[in-house]
Amino acid sequence: MEIICDTSFIIALVSNPIKCLDKVENEIGKLKFIVPTFVLDELDLIEKKSGPKKSMVANTAIRISKLKFEIKDIGKSKNVDKDILNYATRNKRFGVATLDGKLLNRLKMAEVTTITLSKNKMIIANRYFEG
Repeated sequence: MEIICDTSFIIALVSNPIKCLDKVENEIGKLKFIVPTFVLDELDLIEKKSGPKKSMVANTAIRISKLKFEIKDIGKSKNVDKDILNYATRNKRFGVATLDGKLLNRLKMAEVTTITLSKNKMIIANRYFEG
């Protein structure tokens, strides 16, 4: 399954790498994490406009994204959350990884598979099967 990562999820991975990924992939199959270019743009903006600590986290998130995930240009964005929601809704084969509560709720209502992290656990919701 292909998973679109939002900014909050990537930033969380900087401080808390996913420890249970192997278990999750054994249960549901291989996950391919994708970072839209507009998420990298948002991280770049955070790096440039934030204080030293947040700037360093954003820089690390950019480097991790480029090393470990597929970077995909899915268009320009004026509102990252809205554009991730629209893209995932139009392309049901994608899930979305986020820690943003408002975005999670909107994705669940749109029946998009979501991944979030809570208390060192990966939570997968709205998993749908076709056929």
